[in-house]
Amino acid sequence: MRDRLTSDLGVYALSGVFSLVVFAVALTVLSRTLPGGLGSRQLVGLVFGYLLFTGAYTAAWFIYTEIDSREEL
Repeated sequence: MRDRLTSDLGVYALSGVFSLVVFAVALTVLSRTLPGGLGSRQLVGLVFGYLLFTGAYTAAWFIYTEIDSREEL
């Protein structure tokens, strides 16, 4: 288990989970601290931006996996 978490792909996975937690906490803080709360338009924009980020992050993860599997050490 430790080898998986300390490998490059394990770091990718842990970073992804960390970014999801930070995003959820940020949405919670914004919805509680903004005077009118978080509007649906703002929420859609933030979620769409995060999904774009996650898509690019996942694509990089799969590309890295493919490159790593083709290399012969």
